[in-house]
Amino acid sequence: MDLFYFIRLFKRNFLLLIGIPFLLAVIVYYFTRNQEKVYQSEAVIYTGITTGYSIESTTQHATDFFSTSAQFDNMINLLKSRQTVVETSLRLLAQDLSLEAANPQYISKANYDQLMATTPKYIKDMVVKNNKSGIEREKEEQIHNLEKEIHSLEKEISKKKNIAARELSNILTNNNPKNASANYGISKQKTSVKTNTTASPTYHTVLPGESLSSIASKYGISRGELIKLNNLGNGNLSPGDNLVIRNNATSFTSAKYHIVQPGESLFTIAKRYGVNINKLREINNLNNNTLKAGQRIKIEDNKNLGAGSYDFAMKQVSPDLNVPSSSSKTVGMTSENVSSTTTFNNPDNIFVKDPIVPPGIKKSDFDKTVANLRRYYASSDTNYIYGLLHYGTSKHYSIYAIGQIQIYRINNSDLVKLTFTSDDPGICQQTLKIISQVFMHDYKSLRVNETDRVVKYFQRQVDSADKKLSQAEDRLLRFNKRNNIINYYEQSKYIAAQKEDLDKYYQDQQIKLSGASASLQELETKMTARDSIYLKSDAINQRKKQLSDVSEKIIVNQLAETYDSKVASRLSQLRRKQKSLRNEIKLYVDQLYLYGHSTQGVPIKNLLDSWLKNTIDYTEAKAALVVLARRKMDFIRTYQKMAPLGAMLTRIEREIKVAEQTYLELLRSLNLAKMKQQNMEMSTNIKIVDPPFFPIAANPSKTKYIVLAAAIAGFLLISLVIVMLEYFDTSVKNPARVIEKTALPLAGAFPYLSSKSQANELSSISNRLTDMIIQNIKLNLTKSEKQPEKPYLILLLSTQNGVGKTLIGKKLVNRLRSMGAKILFLNYLTDDIDPMDEDFNQSYYYTIKNNFIDVENLQQLIDNKALRKTNTAYDFIFLEIPSIIYHTYPIKLLSEVDLALFILKGNSKFSKADEHAMETFKEAALTTPMVVLNEIELYNLEDIISEVPKTKSTWIERLKVMLTYPSKYKIVIKKES
Repeated sequence: MDLFYFIRLFKRNFLLLIGIPFLLAVIVYYFTRNQEKVYQSEAVIYTGITTGYSIESTTQHATDFFSTSAQFDNMINLLKSRQTVVETSLRLLAQDLSLEAANPQYISKANYDQLMATTPKYIKDMVVKNNKSGIEREKEEQIHNLEKEIHSLEKEISKKKNIAARELSNILTNNNPKNASANYGISKQKTSVKTNTTASPTYHTVLPGESLSSIASKYGISRGELIKLNNLGNGNLSPGDNLVIRNNATSFTSAKYHIVQPGESLFTIAKRYGVNINKLREINNLNNNTLKAGQRIKIEDNKNLGAGSYDFAMKQVSPDLNVPSSSSKTVGMTSENVSSTTTFNNPDNIFVKDPIVPPGIKKSDFDKTVANLRRYYASSDTNYIYGLLHYGTSKHYSIYAIGQIQIYRINNSDLVKLTFTSDDPGICQQTLKIISQVFMHDYKSLRVNETDRVVKYFQRQVDSADKKLSQAEDRLLRFNKRNNIINYYEQSKYIAAQKEDLDKYYQDQQIKLSGASASLQELETKMTARDSIYLKSDAINQRKKQLSDVSEKIIVNQLAETYDSKVASRLSQLRRKQKSLRNEIKLYVDQLYLYGHSTQGVPIKNLLDSWLKNTIDYTEAKAALVVLARRKMDFIRTYQKMAPLGAMLTRIEREIKVAEQTYLELLRSLNLAKMKQQNMEMSTNIKIVDPPFFPIAANPSKTKYIVLAAAIAGFLLISLVIVMLEYFDTSVKNPARVIEKTALPLAGAFPYLSSKSQANELSSISNRLTDMIIQNIKLNLTKSEKQPEKPYLILLLSTQNGVGKTLIGKKLVNRLRSMGAKILFLNYLTDDIDPMDEDFNQSYYYTIKNNFIDVENLQQLIDNKALRKTNTAYDFIFLEIPSIIYHTYPIKLLSEVDLALFILKGNSKFSKADEHAMETFKEAALTTPMVVLNEIELYNLEDIISEVPKTKSTWIERLKVMLTYPSKYKIVIKKES
């Protein structure tokens, strides 16, 4: 398929390509011509995800594409979440149910009336007003109605009294004219009574839970007027109090007027009297600012505010707003007014036009209404509100309707845009307001709760770590107290230094003792052995022994000298005794010196001095060693005590260090979590930078776009269908395809003629095609190797029934006869043929018998009697046989056939059965059949003849062709083996 093929294909189906899209466009226009008007509003929310600043850094943080995309996806999915949509729907429903009447800024009158009509009463009773539900308000209304009836009865009684007084006055006047003055007084009093009766004030009994603002809003007056009428200083009310709502006695006082002077305008008059120009225009019913000199203008109208007045319109915006008088130019807003219009999306108490909480409704009452609807919605999945949101077809409150809101990020900015369409402009704007508010509240709660859990976790861990650290420090304190440790490491260092000094001193004393012992042994051998010397020596030995004992005691008690006074006194005595013993020993030694010298020539005095010195050294060293040994034992015991204390102290200090590090790490993590929490709170400070607007005009109708889209879709669909039908068509509808499918030569083709008029128009084409077939027949007979002789036997066959073999055979026979050829047309007899009409010289109908398959020649086929003995008088004999798939055919007779014409219908397919039947036929026949394609479309004849003339057809015929076009295709889905 090339481009020109598609062009011809679309050209052939031009009417179909134009008609179907046009028809589809007309149908779409018919069903969409009365589309409802839709209004669209938009809101833009600033998120600060990418360009916002954090508490962790004063500079703009780096942007992570994936995390930013994830945050925006989370935000958009939260906006579209079922919870957000349900909360929005409940708040929108509560808002509309809370309205006393339709307000176009919130809901149109038609939709409000429909809502009130379809909403059950028990749902309406869930609406809270003035802290009362619907049932409570009904009881209150009943009480008010009873009060009205009582007042009405009082008026009737008063009227009857006045009538009785008037009648009595008339009687007295008629009977006694002198009492006219008295009667006049009675009449005057009667008039006064009448005036008071018609000007009786309106009262209201205060019910529990009512406030001055709610009562003032109910009766359409300001809170200040209510306080002024009732002389309320502090504004406190108690249930049961009767309040004057309207003092009707002042309602009928004369109004204040102004006569227009030349040159004055409405603006100058309003400025002169200090009144609002709109109010001035309203109370005078002026449509413009044009005034005439001498015109009387009403300046003040002391009547009560009506539903169409300027002040009434002001109170519709803000019920508790004090409307300024003619002398006041300031507008005040009471505290209750601020609270009634304040929402958590308006923290600065700024006046908001068309707030979510409708005017005249307290925020607390609105929240209670929403809570009632929410509880009822969650109670079951079969209640009215659940069905309205999920199963209903509500255009305003269903989840499907609100879920149609479009949310997307504006390019790569921090802005998220919300777009919503609805058939009600008020609902459109309020839906965007509510869903924005609900989303921001839920988003902040979600993000803050994420860090709250982390902060609480680290707070618990820090407290636990602090407790463990305190326990470890307390354990160290108790350990130091129990073991008298001030500074373990300094104490152990000092003890180790003392031990080293002691070991050195002990070693020196050992050396001293050994040297003194050796010297004494040497000296004692050299000393002279005389009695006097021995005696003196004995005395000296005794003193020496005493000196040794005294020296030992001095050394032992020397350590306790500084802190024990008794030891110090005793030590002083010992030192004196030591000194005395030394003097005595010296005396005895001096005496010994007088005895001379030793035998070696050494003077005895020097020898005794050496002996005395070594003796003293020996004794002192021996005593010191004893003391030092005891001291070493003390050090050993001290080491045995201090060594395990060090290990225990190290363990305790290690526990303290680990606890301290854990505490510091957890404290750092807690600080980071708190910083993250604060940063999260800052990052969730999303704001509405472009609040939803009230759509004034409806969106342009999309009917023309829908119609155009339907036409284009129809055109594309029909084009696709045509191409697909052409691609999957398996029928042999053109000469090229029939040659490809059958692998047989083409003898010719005949067009499909839908009517007699078309047949008449194409008679020349039919004759030309017939001549082409005859030409191919004769050409084939000429080129045949068998060189057949007259009469030529032409066989007409087909694989299927109803392909037009007889019609084509008759056309060929008639055309050959017109050329002067003698033809015999043999056809089989069927039920719809009358054999009496046959002409044995030109045509003959044979009967298919049971031995039809065994027929060997024409004589056996048509009986010997009917056929001449010689057939040389005929030029052609055309023999038509039944379809070879459903019937048998004479196999032996095929050997006499000179040419076989295989008739094939254009809209039929050449199936496997057809192919198998033709293969069998070609094996039995001695010649190759030629194909004649019958009933093909005119455009398929372009492969045979150059130009096909166009036929003139009516629009009915064209429509018929258009509708039957798909039936001409034969589509078979081939399965691959």
